[in-house]
Amino acid sequence: MAKVQRDNELIQLDGGPFGALSFEWQQDRYRHAWTFLDSDVSIQSLESASDDVWPLSAPLQQIHSQSFGDGREVIFGVGMAGRGHWSASFTLVPDLKCWIVELACRSNVEPERLLSSYEVLRSGSPAPLEICDQTIAVDPERGICLEAIAPGTLGEVDAAAGIDVACRLRFLPAQISSSSITTQWAFRLRVP
Repeated sequence: MAKVQRDNELIQLDGGPFGALSFEWQQDRYRHAWTFLDSDVSIQSLESASDDVWPLSAPLQQIHSQSFGDGREVIFGVGMAGRGHWSASFTLVPDLKCWIVELACRSNVEPERLLSSYEVLRSGSPAPLEICDQTIAVDPERGICLEAIAPGTLGEVDAAAGIDVACRLRFLPAQISSSSITTQWAFRLRVP
């Protein structure tokens, strides 16, 4: 059964031991964040101003959740910014102990950038991250990590984060076409 987002209410998908994903209205789009029961880490999307044509994260303006018979829980989102039409799905897959995030942007002009940007907070103080290839451990003790999973998706870390931010990271397509096309990228949040 699908639940459509209305009146800017907070929508949350509680994944139990795999964390909770919440969406909260901020200016003209939804900001999303994961929190975890037994970790002091939270992962929050970085959102751009409403006039940013190529935002830091997908500008999700409509969301809804849906449960499937096989146990998957999914939150779908769509939105627009500049000349881009964005879509995203956030799927809780308990059997794989992860969330899978799939994003796409369709534009009839070449995008300046396509990103999914996050800040990782840890009780108000920075924490070192373990990075190996395209896997970024945001809570190494607990085993919580983010990793690029789609072919052509890159994961990057911005080490120049502020004092209250453990890290800023982003996932992006390795290549953006100059022609009118839909560009896709994906990553996974593993929570053992």
